[in-house]
Amino acid sequence: MKNNTIREVLNWLQEEINSLQDEINVRTQTLNSLQNLTNELTEFEDYSNYKERYDDIASELEQEKMRLVKLHDHYRQMETEFANLKQELKSWQDWFYSNKNYYDRLFSTGPPIYKPEPIERVPSPPPVKKPAKKKNKAKIKRKKKNKN
Repeated sequence: MKNNTIREVLNWLQEEINSLQDEINVRTQTLNSLQNLTNELTEFEDYSNYKERYDDIASELEQEKMRLVKLHDHYRQMETEFANLKQELKSWQDWFYSNKNYYDRLFSTGPPIYKPEPIERVPSPPPVKKPAKKKNKAKIKRKKKNKN
């Protein structure tokens, strides 16, 4: 019986060795496939930073969209205000043109001339003549001599 037991143990060990070798082969194949996959993925290692860049650009795009929405709202408000002011201007122009003939008549004639009522003047007294000063005859003679 010992022989049978030893044989059974040997058979069991042989089966275990075969199973382990099969598992080693499977793991070796798995390792090789993972190594090949790693080699393939190292080519894409440079593209790993694109995720971060994508996230940054996506956030900038959202900010730009918000800015454009605000800008569009502002444009709509300005467009509405423009339409209102245009309508108001048209109504003022219509009013002016409807009253234009009044303005033409008003400004075609000159301003009214102010004619004050004549003021009654009281005649003023004649000016009082002052007697002429007597000139010294000697001075007059000297002047005559100097002229000649």
